[in-house]
Amino acid sequence: MKNNLRRVLIIAAVVLALLMLLSMAACGKEEAPAATQTPAAGDVSLDAVQEEPSPSPSPENLLPTATPVPTADADGLLTFTSMSKGFSFQYDQEYIAMSNPADNAMIYAAGDTTLPYCSVSLMTDTDAAGYLKEIAAGASIELEGSMSAAPGEPADAGVEGREVYTISYSYSYEDEEISGTVVCTYYAENIGEGQVAVFNSTALEKDSETVAAILKLAMDTFKLG
Repeated sequence: MKNNLRRVLIIAAVVLALLMLLSMAACGKEEAPAATQTPAAGDVSLDAVQEEPSPSPSPENLLPTATPVPTADADGLLTFTSMSKGFSFQYDQEYIAMSNPADNAMIYAAGDTTLPYCSVSLMTDTDAAGYLKEIAAGASIELEGSMSAAPGEPADAGVEGREVYTISYSYSYEDEEISGTVVCTYYAENIGEGQVAVFNSTALEKDSETVAAILKLAMDTFKLG
């Protein structure tokens, strides 16, 4: 019986050895993965650096985009910041503020992007009175026949300690949903180095108090840099 047990053990050992040899042979036939080479410092080819392609212009890229809404302060005011132009101002949280394609601000008081609305912009290479004259000339041409009150010459807005000019004009407006007399008011302030802060409101006469309050708050809290 001992001899039989010895034979079984010997046979098992031989079979195990054969299996190990077959396994090693099979592994030897597999190809080793290619080694990853890490370039030495200063050894990187410019051809290996690929820039992410810029998206092609599309109509969606040209539409106003919503500005991230910050937390309102204790007075219920939010702060709009133009990231590219470096100006900021405050507005009431019940309104909607958005960036237009030039990264200036549009503030909508009706809960959507229709009348009434205001805008806050930063213009360069101009002066306040000159800019308003251009606005007045363009409006007179564009609204010829429907203008009920011409803008006239830029006048001092009477803001103490600040160089602010203003113009205002009105015109008749009608569409399927809105009709009446629209009043458009501009304020332009010289803030130095050929830069002008421009505050505009466009609204039906019945909304004049609402947009006047928006512009006053924007002008009072406007900051550059």
